Amino acid sequence: MSTNTQLSPLDIRPKQVKPFLKWAGGKSQLLGQFDKYYPVELKQGQIDRYVEPFVGGGAVFFHVAHKYNIKAAYLYDINPELIVVLKTVQKAPFKLIEQLDEISNKYKNLSRDARKGFFYETRAEYNVHRHQMDYEFYSEEWIPRAV
Repeated sequence: MSTNTQLSPLDIRPKQVKPFLKWAGGKSQLLGQFDKYYPVELKQGQIDRYVEPFVGGGAVFFHVAHKYNIKAAYLYDINPELIVVLKTVQKAPFKLIEQLDEISNKYKNLSRDARKGFFYETRAEYNVHRHQMDYEFYSEEWIPRAV
């Protein structure tokens, strides 16, 4: 597996999409300040390709894609688990949401003590399957991993 996993090209249409992950070092609170540092060509629509070497939670990408006329994006990150989530959001958003709803409802219906056990059980299963993942090629197996 390469150390720099790519998520690209994307069909860029995220008009109100915001980062869905809290990320250490996230830039959400700085987005308004970044605008003055973007190239004039981006603001004039002359730059229509976006390259993000450290996508993290995607705050900068979502902001730029929403505000400017981006036609293609190339999103990279060294964290293969993050790429699994982003590609799953891109390729199977409704299946992902359905499974997230299922796990959320299951969790909500448990007692406080049972929730703790459910968390540790889910985490253990997640960690066991880490070594069985094919991080290079998207498959339906990525959906429960992203969940």
